[in-house]
Amino acid sequence: MKFLVDVNLPKYFAFFNSPDFVHLMDINPQMSDTNVWNYAKKNSLIILTKDSDFYYKSISEEKSVKVIYFRLGNQKLSELHSYFTKNWDLIKNQIEHNWLILASNDEIEIIL
Repeated sequence: MKFLVDVNLPKYFAFFNSPDFVHLMDINPQMSDTNVWNYAKKNSLIILTKDSDFYYKSISEEKSVKVIYFRLGNQKLSELHSYFTKNWDLIKNQIEHNWLILASNDEIEIIL
């Protein structure tokens, strides 16, 4: 699995520091949501985002792009690191068999 990290998530974050993660900041941080969607589709990437637009696009369009939508609010990097340490393996396992994951501080919800 490879992931496309949206601009609203930190680029310099330990969990995103491997070849499995492509950063939109490195491609084109000004790319429109439609272009991001098409890029992810073309390159078989799972979108990691805090942008609700991708959540709504995911529930309204055909299942062509997988999305992990993080509803975590503003967090310090240390809090985000704790969240990922606790939840990343579960999230990653769930996205293998599903199209949309809604990840919040309280729960990880499989939408599709």
